[in-house]
Amino acid sequence: MRKPIYYVFVTQDSLPDQQGEKATYWTKVGVAFPHNSKPGLNVVLTPGIAVSGKLVLLEPRDDNDTQQDV
Repeated sequence: MRKPIYYVFVTQDSLPDQQGEKATYWTKVGVAFPHNSKPGLNVVLTPGIAVSGKLVLLEPRDDNDTQQDV
């Protein structure tokens, strides 16, 4: 099986805390692979997951990285 060139995340901002600062939560929802013969990507989302909002694609940090901390 080919290795993904990107991990796909959904981001969600929290409500502001008492100092007015927000945190962003990142949830990994899939991976992306290049097409075999044409420019572009195939995005494969985790089965059964509901996705809405902004999707972010990030390159894996190294070949042994299965869980990327953001």
